[in-house]
Amino acid sequence: MLKLNRWIALLLALLMLVPAFSLAEDTAAEEAPITHTAKASTTLKVRRAPDDGALGNDSIPRDSLVYIIDYGDLWCKVRTSRVEGYVKTKYLTDVFVVDPDAAAAQADVPPEQALPVGELEPGFSMSKNNFQEKYIAHTVKDRVALYEKPNENAARVCYTNIYEQLVVGEISGDWCFVRYNGTHYGFIRTDYLFKWDRVDPYAGEIPGLTVWPNLAFVNHTTTIYDLQTNKALFTVNPGSALTVGELDSLGRYPLPIDRTTGYIRADEVAYVLPVVNWQEARPGDLISTMTTYFAVGKTTAQIQGRNWNIHLSSDFISGTVLQPGEAYNMNQTIGPYQQATGYKSAPILSPHALVGYGGGTCQVNTTFYVCTIQVPLLVTHRKVHAEVGMDYIPKGFDAAVGGGNINLTMKNTLPYAIRYQFMNSDGVLTCCIFRES
Repeated sequence: MLKLNRWIALLLALLMLVPAFSLAEDTAAEEAPITHTAKASTTLKVRRAPDDGALGNDSIPRDSLVYIIDYGDLWCKVRTSRVEGYVKTKYLTDVFVVDPDAAAAQADVPPEQALPVGELEPGFSMSKNNFQEKYIAHTVKDRVALYEKPNENAARVCYTNIYEQLVVGEISGDWCFVRYNGTHYGFIRTDYLFKWDRVDPYAGEIPGLTVWPNLAFVNHTTTIYDLQTNKALFTVNPGSALTVGELDSLGRYPLPIDRTTGYIRADEVAYVLPVVNWQEARPGDLISTMTTYFAVGKTTAQIQGRNWNIHLSSDFISGTVLQPGEAYNMNQTIGPYQQATGYKSAPILSPHALVGYGGGTCQVNTTFYVCTIQVPLLVTHRKVHAEVGMDYIPKGFDAAVGGGNINLTMKNTLPYAIRYQFMNSDGVLTCCIFRES
């Protein structure tokens, strides 16, 4: 009986040691440093081993922050709130170094080479003491954090509310150094900002804006297809002038259409007029172009009225020449929006009415605006229709007109005179800027 009691006591002691060993192992695992952080490009399955056949023991939602404790070319060992496991490296984006020394030790390479080129934490030269206003932008979601460093693992300075304005001083990689509410300085992810405008016209390109390099003239009735799905999107008439990109290896010219990218085939293009860099342009050269599309083939009086207003207001603008330093006011150029000035009744976006004289002029103004911001011209005032924007342009790049404060103003900050010219055909609205002779 005594021996049996001793065996029972020994067994209990061993059972008591098992959790202790497990706890010690868990503590050691928790002490492994987080070497990198990343963003999940899709919902990630966390596997128990770095193998496609390994069982999963957790998941990480899309767009969530991923904490990496061992970075590899094919697999990364990660830590979640529940477990440690492995995810495929190719599904991670925005990878930043948190602990360069630990990352270098794992890879047995110098710290500056611990990640593939282009994935190192971005560097900034600007601080609170030398802050320079370059852009203004607005937050696209609620409770966006400002961080002390350009890393989501850093301490938070404060939170911003949705649609609030920030002043941007510097952009590096996927991060911006900003000033918020006049007193708070910190770093914020670039993709959490929209409705960009320059404060300094020479600050550089606006995030999210594509600068289009060509103007193409089609030689016959042409169908625009979706670049990703090959679905037919729109049909344009012979002679239409379309803003396009560079010819790709498949013989396609990509182009902006609504909120996506389409294409036309090279054999449908009669002539391409290249956009010349504004610094190298000579008198008569095209320096910027933008195209938007509007509905045709509809016989309702309101749609016909809108199309009429698009042609009328773009004609008012065409031929406008601005000398260096000269200011421009859109409402003064194409307004007032009344029957007496030639406008017809058409749908409008207003909290007070569904139709009004001048409906369609906002699309003309938007096309003018996006053409303008592709070069160092200073927009001094802009109003969007609503935070959701308009479907004929990517979100955050629309510009409304309508009288009073609903207006667009800008200034020619280039060192030479410029001329605006619209080219219209059925359903195609193209704005061009030329260096004036």
